[in-house]
Amino acid sequence: MRIEYSPRGIFLSEIGLWLDAQEPQEACWISHAHSDHARSPHGTVFATPATLSLYRTRLGLDEAGFRPLDYHECAEFHGARLTACPASHILGAAQLLVEHRGERLVYTGDIKLRPPLCGCATETVACDHLIIESTFGLPIFHFLETEQARRRIAGFARECLDEQTTPVFLGSTLGRGQEMVHALSEAGIPVSVHGAIVHYLPLYEAAGYPVQWEPYDAESTKGTAVVVTPGLRDQLEASARNLRFAYVSGWAALANARLGARAEHLIPYSDHGDFQELISMVQSSGARRVDVVHGYAEAFARILRQTGCDARAAGVRAPEDE
Repeated sequence: MRIEYSPRGIFLSEIGLWLDAQEPQEACWISHAHSDHARSPHGTVFATPATLSLYRTRLGLDEAGFRPLDYHECAEFHGARLTACPASHILGAAQLLVEHRGERLVYTGDIKLRPPLCGCATETVACDHLIIESTFGLPIFHFLETEQARRRIAGFARECLDEQTTPVFLGSTLGRGQEMVHALSEAGIPVSVHGAIVHYLPLYEAAGYPVQWEPYDAESTKGTAVVVTPGLRDQLEASARNLRFAYVSGWAALANARLGARAEHLIPYSDHGDFQELISMVQSSGARRVDVVHGYAEAFARILRQTGCDARAAGVRAPEDE
């Protein structure tokens, strides 16, 4: 299958379908609702129902042109068969299996093997041709198991509250922010949440991830864990309150993360796969050809070639800022 890589996205020219296009297109598959993958409105949009709900909420769209695909559901499109397959990134994230003229192509989008705190676990899909992201495609990256991360998040919060200090978690607007709120709620820890993260909480609750929270109030944080966006760090630090910061990210695996993140406690939990997860997904796919996109694409493709895999970097972008 002919695949065209460009700054506009990935284009399957034989069937007229874009993958995570950066500009409006006639037809596009959206792997998940983060803004670097679901940036624009399109004529026809294929995605999981949860991704479409998040995408609609974020961009204020109506549902015209939406083509929802549940996990394992198939759709015919211009002579190809499209199937959505689970991906452990954020709520609703999915891989796309494209079957066309006897070939099986899988586009992972952002993905990891470990189950997420909120969402469905990845199912590896056998294919001939694999397009895989490599945000953390270097051997230096090793992440916590999901339950380890859950315990570390709750443990840090309890330790701080027992010491009469305020634990602060800096969370992405969509994804890890809601996951941390859910993990703290499940542990019975009072949590106050910034409005940008609250915006998507109803969709997480509707998907079966209950939370208990109160609105973030800059003047009153005592007695709760705080989950806010990174842009509020300077304001919080300037408040002269008794605060301790935790950095929950794949980048927390780096030796200099504490200094770079200005955080006391590092929790290397990510919504992307670490190096070994990525290697395992490539091996499990059985793909004869692997195209690597995003992050450390050149380095990861070179490592794969050293194992005898037909791999190349394509559509390279800088490592994503979690």
